[in-house]
Amino acid sequence: MNYQYIEQLIERYWDCQTTLEEEQILRSFFKQDDVPMHLMQYVPFFAHEAAEKNEKLGEDFDKRILAMTAEESKTVKAKQIKLLTRISPFFKAVAVVAVILTISNIAERALQNNSASGTTVGVTDTYTRKEDITAKIKIIDSSQSEAMAKTDSLKQAPAINKEDMMLE
Repeated sequence: MNYQYIEQLIERYWDCQTTLEEEQILRSFFKQDDVPMHLMQYVPFFAHEAAEKNEKLGEDFDKRILAMTAEESKTVKAKQIKLLTRISPFFKAVAVVAVILTISNIAERALQNNSASGTTVGVTDTYTRKEDITAKIKIIDSSQSEAMAKTDSLKQAPAINKEDMMLE
C-alpha cells in the first residue's frame, strides 16, 4: 500500500503548514493498529493526545493543591543577609594589602640596616657615596661648559656669503 499522502502530510506538519483537518487525519491514521514500520517512529507523537484527553483531574485536586501551598508557605523563610557577610570581601582585600605593605617595610628596613653597618646584601651601587656623586656632577658640568664654548665660537665665526663662494 502507498502511504505517500501521509508522508506528505507529515512533512507539511513539521513545516507548520497543515490545517486542523489534516492534523486530525494524521491523528486518526496513527491510532490504527496497522501502521507501517517506517512510520512507527511517529506513533508516540500523534497518539499522546488521545491518551491525554482521557486523563481528568480528580474531585479532590483543588483541596490537595491548596493544602500543599499552605504547607509550603509556612516553611518558607526569607534569606537574611548580614552586613558582615556583604563586606567580608573588602576586609580580605585590606588584609592582603596590609600584609604586602608590612613585608615590604620589613625588607626595606633590613636593607637600610645592612647598608648602614657597611655590609652588602649582594647588590653593589657605585653611586651611593656622596663623593662619587659630586665627582660625576663636576664631570658632567665641565663637559657641558666645553660644549657651550664650542657653540659660542661657531656663532662668532664670520658668515660666508654665497657670492664669495661663487667668485672663487
